[in-house]
Amino acid sequence: MKVFVAAPAGQASGGPELLQQLVSALRKRGISAYMYYYRRVEGVDPRHIEFAQYENPYVDVVDDQGNNVLIVPETKTDILHDYSNIKKVVWWLSIDFYYDAMGFSVSIHGPLSIPLLRKMILFGKSSRKKKNFFFRDKRYKDYYHFVQSEYAAEHLRTKDVDKDRVFYLSDYLNADFISSGSAATSAEKKDIVIYNPKKGFEFTSQLIAHCPDIEFVPLENMTRAQVVELLQMAKVYIDFGEHPGKDRIPREACISGACIITGLSGSAGNSVDLPIPTGFKFSRHFSNLAAISEEIRLCFTMYEEKSALFAEYREKIRAEEARFYRDVEEVFS
Repeated sequence: MKVFVAAPAGQASGGPELLQQLVSALRKRGISAYMYYYRRVEGVDPRHIEFAQYENPYVDVVDDQGNNVLIVPETKTDILHDYSNIKKVVWWLSIDFYYDAMGFSVSIHGPLSIPLLRKMILFGKSSRKKKNFFFRDKRYKDYYHFVQSEYAAEHLRTKDVDKDRVFYLSDYLNADFISSGSAATSAEKKDIVIYNPKKGFEFTSQLIAHCPDIEFVPLENMTRAQVVELLQMAKVYIDFGEHPGKDRIPREACISGACIITGLSGSAGNSVDLPIPTGFKFSRHFSNLAAISEEIRLCFTMYEEKSALFAEYREKIRAEEARFYRDVEEVFS
């Protein structure tokens, strides 16, 4: 058996790293596994330097044999149409990103936005059909599915995907980050709130305006080392984004000692993907601005007590790598 895992060339983020982690894990088990890069630029090495540690080989051609396996992220299911014999797997690294890739720029759980309404008006019924194309095509009944989050698993259940074809296979933070993050939990912290301006900024900007006395620091225009340093010095990390999968930065912030405050969208809406105390999750509504700002101030003044509430979540984060290898063993045995 050969396993081919499709990934975007030259891109480094949580999803592509998980694809790398799987190939590495399979090769450690003695399975012939390879990266298969798409969006390649001629003459440019498709491997991102941040993933050099995995030392994964790549191929330019997928061997379309019945005993082989081809795994693609949910945004590139079209790759599967090029092969007839190989076993096909869709890895749901997110849910929302799939719908974005199909031409819809909103969360599937949110109200219709102006951009979405414009697309419906412009393209008519065909656009609405496109949104559910994956689940309307009978060919997909023969595929297998990996889910990176409980959020994805829940969505597949609503689409009546055969549960026997769905396997949980999530990611983990690398050992170096776990070690440095764990040491940072006892380091001196600053009364600052960090956030990703690419996630939920419309609501976050309202919160910032509501709290002129609180220092908010965006994670932008920084090297990876600078991001890690900031994560390790902050007392609070907020994320009011869509949480399209089991997001990585909240885990990195938590293992580094920050208290986590989020919204309820996507994977943040369940206690499996984001198992933080309910008092740290708020719906994105202006009426909650006062309560959120008060919780931030409590995390500043009562940091030791508040941080201790995240101890169980930190233990779960530390155990993710071991679970990943158990899940790989179960799926590919």
